[in-house]
Amino acid sequence: MALGVTYVTSDAQTLPVLPILGMGGLGKTTLAQMIFNDQRVTEHFNLKIWVCVSDDFEEKRLIKTIVESIEGKLVTDMDLAPHQKKVQDLLNGKRYLLVLDDVWNENQGEWDNIKAVLKVGARGASVLVTTRLERVGLIMGTLQPYELSNLSQEDCWSLFMQRAFGQEKEINPNLEAIGKEIVKKCGGVPLAAKTLGGILRFKREEREWEHVRDSEIWNLPQDERSIMPALRLSYHHLPLDLRQCFEYCVVFPKDTEMEKQSLISLWMAHGFLLSKGNLENCSCLPPFGDLPCLESLELQLGPAEYVEEVDIDIHLRTLTTRNIRESEEATSLPEEMFKNLANLKDLKISNFKNLRELPTSLASLNALKSLKIHMCDALESLPEEGVKGLTSLTELYVCYCKMLKRLPEGLQHLTTLTNLGIWGCPEVEKRCEKGIGEDWHKTAHIPYLKIYS
Repeated sequence: MALGVTYVTSDAQTLPVLPILGMGGLGKTTLAQMIFNDQRVTEHFNLKIWVCVSDDFEEKRLIKTIVESIEGKLVTDMDLAPHQKKVQDLLNGKRYLLVLDDVWNENQGEWDNIKAVLKVGARGASVLVTTRLERVGLIMGTLQPYELSNLSQEDCWSLFMQRAFGQEKEINPNLEAIGKEIVKKCGGVPLAAKTLGGILRFKREEREWEHVRDSEIWNLPQDERSIMPALRLSYHHLPLDLRQCFEYCVVFPKDTEMEKQSLISLWMAHGFLLSKGNLENCSCLPPFGDLPCLESLELQLGPAEYVEEVDIDIHLRTLTTRNIRESEEATSLPEEMFKNLANLKDLKISNFKNLRELPTSLASLNALKSLKIHMCDALESLPEEGVKGLTSLTELYVCYCKMLKRLPEGLQHLTTLTNLGIWGCPEVEKRCEKGIGEDWHKTAHIPYLKIYS
């Protein structure tokens, strides 16, 4: 494969690739994380990289993700060859560990292309792959696959007990008997045992446990090694408001990393939760013109050569818009952009590197509860009149806006604001340091305040 680079790797040097095999829920990712975070591993390798692959094995995406993981920041999109060159610059001569988590690709050629880019490290550079598919292990692996086995009945029961009874010393013998029958149906899968134990933790009526044991869901046609019955049961036992929270997660791409607080805030912004306390018993969530109905909007600028990409989910009333401008030189957003969005509750603006100001039409977003502004390097201030109009705002997060000078006076008037987070904004951080500064009085009434570099 012609990469346009000059690195040469000896044919005799094979890049070691160790597959970890096992059905869903057995703990492949957990095991890989334990290895990745082990102190001995950290000391042995010059560089560690973790990539969530899932069903998207597209070479350009994976190579770009590796670059972002190493550099710890988003990188500008470009053609494949420059990304390949960048990866090889970063890996050349280094003893690195690369984890490719949850791989489904069965195309030998696609893996060969990526492997050719990776074979520039020092001797000892290694790849760890987690997958459910034996064929993937055969295609990618150079070492004997490590295949996870199901838990013994005893270990599965112990895991279920921890979740279902916690520190209780006296256990109802009838519940224990029913619980052991439920555990048999888990088939030695730890995720199933943990999930079902979790949903039964606060249930102490025998009929509630019997309902799980005798559910018709266990009898639905399944792959013989599937964990889905346990997950379906867990979902059906959620309160109705928490089911909405679970369903909302489909708006995010698989393996999206989110802060817990951010996700909870989004749920609250959409009215799914009356308070964070509703989450305490939730156990199954696993470790995203004129549109008057729109409730969630994300604006993200991309490279000039890419065309507009718009995804609309009518049921969830969510719009994700990328590359909304033709040029990265954009210094402002159209003044009319936020008009006629009376129901918008969640707004995120990110990656506008040259954006200097936001339109005052921000003030028309009377229903807005959550505003996040991220990586807008040139943004110096937030519009005073625009901020004053956000009378329903409960949270404001401004991250990595390096030129932001001060907080708007309008914050004093936002009596609904409960969460304010500012970081990666050096000028604001200086003004608010130790609670002393001209901006501090504007934030003193906010219960949750987080300002740090």
